[in-house]
Amino acid sequence: MNLKNSQWLPILGSLVFFAAIAVFFTLPVFTENQALSQGDIIQYRGGAQEMYNFQKSTGEKVYWTNSMFGGMPLYQAGARYDYNFLQQIDQHVIRFLPRPADYIFLLLSGFFFLSMVLFRHWKYALLGAVMFGLGTYFFIIIEAGHNSKVHAIAYFAPLMASILLIFRGKYLTGLVLTTIFMALQIAANHPQMTYYFGFVVLFYLIFELVRAIRQQQIPHFLKAAAFAFAGLVLAIGINSTPLLATYDYGERSIRGQNDITLLQGAQAQGLEKDYITQWSYGVAETMNLWIPNFMGGGSMEPDTYKTQTRQAIERNVQTEEEYNYLMQVYPYLSTYWGQQPFTSGPAYQGAVVVFLFILALFVVRGRYKWWLLAATILSIVLAWGKNFMPLTDFFIDYIPLYNKFRAVSSILVIAEFAMPLLAAIGVYIFFTDAEITHDQRQKYLLFAGGGTLAFLLLFYFMAPAMFSFGTAFDMQLPDYLRRGITADRIAMFRADTLRSLIFGALVLGLLLLWHFSKFTNRTIIVLSIALLSLIDLSGVNKRYLNAENFIPKAWVDNPFPTQMSERMLRIAQQGNPTVMQIAHKIPYNQAVQQISAQDPGHYRVFNMAGSTFNETNTSYYASSIGGYHGVKLRNFQNIIDVYFSNDSVQDQRLGVRGQMQNILHMLNTKYVIAGSNQEPQVMPNPQALGNAWFVPQVQQIDNADQAILAIGSIDASQTAITATPVQSNNLGADGSITLTSYHPDRMVYQSSNTQNGFGVFSEIFYDGGWTATINGQPTPIIKTNYFLRGLEIPAGENEIIFTFDPPVLRTGGVITLISYAILLAIVAYWAYLFYTDRKRKSNQDLDN
Repeated sequence: MNLKNSQWLPILGSLVFFAAIAVFFTLPVFTENQALSQGDIIQYRGGAQEMYNFQKSTGEKVYWTNSMFGGMPLYQAGARYDYNFLQQIDQHVIRFLPRPADYIFLLLSGFFFLSMVLFRHWKYALLGAVMFGLGTYFFIIIEAGHNSKVHAIAYFAPLMASILLIFRGKYLTGLVLTTIFMALQIAANHPQMTYYFGFVVLFYLIFELVRAIRQQQIPHFLKAAAFAFAGLVLAIGINSTPLLATYDYGERSIRGQNDITLLQGAQAQGLEKDYITQWSYGVAETMNLWIPNFMGGGSMEPDTYKTQTRQAIERNVQTEEEYNYLMQVYPYLSTYWGQQPFTSGPAYQGAVVVFLFILALFVVRGRYKWWLLAATILSIVLAWGKNFMPLTDFFIDYIPLYNKFRAVSSILVIAEFAMPLLAAIGVYIFFTDAEITHDQRQKYLLFAGGGTLAFLLLFYFMAPAMFSFGTAFDMQLPDYLRRGITADRIAMFRADTLRSLIFGALVLGLLLLWHFSKFTNRTIIVLSIALLSLIDLSGVNKRYLNAENFIPKAWVDNPFPTQMSERMLRIAQQGNPTVMQIAHKIPYNQAVQQISAQDPGHYRVFNMAGSTFNETNTSYYASSIGGYHGVKLRNFQNIIDVYFSNDSVQDQRLGVRGQMQNILHMLNTKYVIAGSNQEPQVMPNPQALGNAWFVPQVQQIDNADQAILAIGSIDASQTAITATPVQSNNLGADGSITLTSYHPDRMVYQSSNTQNGFGVFSEIFYDGGWTATINGQPTPIIKTNYFLRGLEIPAGENEIIFTFDPPVLRTGGVITLISYAILLAIVAYWAYLFYTDRKRKSNQDLDN
């Protein structure tokens, strides 16, 4: 990528402009010492608190936590790994702005780099960056706290740019950059996004291969593909520790093999299809890419959108009691009428982007058009999920790894990358391709511009007759209320349809001005289009990321307070939903914190006052039966599904009704919190079996279905269930096992028993790194009671130590260092060639 000296100043100015945009969207971070309150990050903080506490007190890395779901690895929940040099550069150099401005800047600047590789001119690169980097979906997931997702997406563009450099013959430069950006994307730790981007690269390679065959350039294609593959291998090597750990965990998680078959609809391997496709985009909902409020926006839009609903209530209520009741229900009447269970907002790509994308289909020729169009179509159709099951079934059943990921609607990120890229290419060719005649350009504008505007205008009038603008829930509402919410949805649709029409018309007008030589300065025209796209996308993005999402930084750092301050009360009373939610749970936080302070031992708490398996308030202060995490251990998920499902029909079919208590006793659940978050009721559980205990009887059951059902009915203090034969039939149960030292990765017990015995430990069985020693001698850990640990313990006084030291971490560390050494050698060779080439050219200049 050779640039003229005149371009460097505009390039620097563009980067400053991107930083200014990032600051604009996150201004409270810079001016008011506030921080973005992100729901998923709040949940993460609660689940990771135990890890933070021990890392701070010991200085050691922690890879296991008992704070969630009885116990689980931290590989996907904040674990730190050795030799993460590139991640440090990413965190402190590349993402130099405070969060979340850093992600916005990275989205913009990364696509700017890709566009510079393609166009070698800053104005087209700036246009492409704005059209991609300000996509509404990215701002929605930033607000929600999906940081790893947006982080991975932000590296799509620079990674693609690096691959393009390889296929343009810049083999070593492309190799180095591909390795670096691929490594950074993997390190962002969102395998689903990295996997989806693989489809983009695959389509590119297919069309490059077709071109190579046609132009008889197979050797170049094979060489370039080899360099790209080498970059991938090196990037994987650099990230080998987290990748190996994640793979190892994945095999034992809900993404892996399921050893039970008694749950209806359960998959033997991977996630269930209903779970994968739960968040499926409706076919018509795809119009959200063009018209943001086509489907009513998000599930919780502001009351300003529901004026006709409110008027319907005020005109039709008969009594004050009825009015008060409906006004309580009113905020929860959703304007969203799509098919997803709920949504934070539409995946709006921009009226300007869609218009230019359609224009590009006429203007662009060759492999780039077919590559990006094919990727876009695949993305949209796969996002339909359960609404287009023939293709979804095929991908789930036959495409490797596809069944490991849920929320198929998120595959729209492919379209959200491909559409602005093709749109930017279209603008570049429209202005620079001398082979396009005046008449052809005019025809393209007529078909693309006139056609899209005519479609939107027709849609504006015809859509209310084409769509119901209603949901199944609406049928439960009184007729007047149903008519009111429908009218509001139609009003939202029409307002945003008109909005998209106006932006499309303005872009068309600018292109026509240039085409008819009314204004010939291409730079101003292109920058004006970029400005329109900026205004278009910013206006929608501010609906979902604005000042209301920022709260005092202290409350973000500690989102589980136990005291209500006057400031918090004041802001909550003003209606800030985030602060209201934090304040609402203060009484519950007080209850858990008090339990932890009065009883500092190692035990578990069962939260029945809230959503047990979707909260980490409990985990912040104590080890919890529940938690919040997208990838639970398979054995514990099966326990949840069998014993905590609250499905009376299933409980009766399996014969486990009323047996949940037995599981709580085994898990050493010393406290149950009932009631509500506002009025929690702490109930001690005197039947909790403790950290470990001896049993006089071991029953061998080989079948996992039988084992998971048996543990609900046995007397766990007297009997243990294993699939492994126990050597001694004369087991003593008169001894004791006491936990003497607790660390998440190392637990020390002291046992005392007069006979050989079998000990059951109230810890989750995980054979991917836990080892046990008795008096320093390695001892096999036996899978007990389906999901716990057991040991055969000799008579006498014994020291028992459980240690979590996964071999994959050591193996990964070695591979990581080797990969870095190879990368440094390549960089050194690349620098040597660059230096010698510059020296050769300098000598030639002197000779001349």
